[in-house]
Amino acid sequence: MSTDNRAPIHEIIGDLDAIEECYQRGWTDGLPVVPPTVEKVTAMLEHTGLQAGQVLGEVPVRRRTLTAEQAAANAVMAGCLPVYFPVVLATMKALFDYDPNCIHEASAATNSPGILILVNGPIRSKIELNCTGNLFSPGHRANSTIGRAVRLILMNVFEQRPNVLDCGCMGSLTKFGVCFGEDEEHSPWEPFHVSRGFKAEQSTVTVATIQDPEILGNRYGVTAESVMDATADAMATHGLGIYFNDSPWFWVAGHWHAEMLGRQGWNRSAIQQYVWERAWRSQAELKRLGAANGAFIPEDESTRVYAAPRPEDIFIVKAGGDSGIYSELMMNYHGVTAVTTLINEA
Repeated sequence: MSTDNRAPIHEIIGDLDAIEECYQRGWTDGLPVVPPTVEKVTAMLEHTGLQAGQVLGEVPVRRRTLTAEQAAANAVMAGCLPVYFPVVLATMKALFDYDPNCIHEASAATNSPGILILVNGPIRSKIELNCTGNLFSPGHRANSTIGRAVRLILMNVFEQRPNVLDCGCMGSLTKFGVCFGEDEEHSPWEPFHVSRGFKAEQSTVTVATIQDPEILGNRYGVTAESVMDATADAMATHGLGIYFNDSPWFWVAGHWHAEMLGRQGWNRSAIQQYVWERAWRSQAELKRLGAANGAFIPEDESTRVYAAPRPEDIFIVKAGGDSGIYSELMMNYHGVTAVTTLINEA
């Protein structure tokens, strides 16, 4: 990077040659990227009014900074449209504000966490972000490219590359990006960002490090208690019990589950309390499974270890399609505990 915080310009002839050049320089996530031409990067910057060399944040442990130009170039490579760029910027701001060194930890951790990007507010419609059916599937440009842009920034700016500084043991598909919007229009509860103190008309992003999502299927339950019991059971049997009583959770409640819970009179706080009380394992069980350290003592059999630290650490978001009775659960790995920030729309 030059002394004026500007990125170097490489002269490449031909689009296919430019794509291959990106591969050769190690700028991709394994999939082809859009060549970050001067014109495309400039358009991205102009949409937000940022200056190319403006520093957006620094990761002290890496002694590296992120400039607006670098962020724009990676957003272009990911396939973002300029209208998506404010979400990418807000996501990075949330990470910097929470703890910039966690940007390093988010990839260096051996348990392979990904980054969740939850969008609320009017910007969801503006950028056509998917909030309903096939929520976590390929095929939705805004969802796929926003999450991908953040990963490319981590790789290309902070060198968080697999088996270099990305030390994931098994890796995770979440590293391609987990970006989605809450289905506020069909939720029985107030929007998630409103529950965190923002106004409904404001657009926000909630950012967190997460473990691989786990699908929850409650096909035959006819009561809200059945859905919540199934949720508590799934949390209590999660494969990363070593983080029990330390990490919050995201419960992305599918349409039919949310509808039943709302119709039977359950609000967020009551659901959180019910599930939290039942999502636990004994200290003895965790020790037998290698999820807790130390020798067995008699008290272990009666000592409860709760999956979430507190009821309010179970974050409930309504999203997904109405084609089946399913929800999604994600443990919020403690690297970046959920943080919500405003999106500065251009």
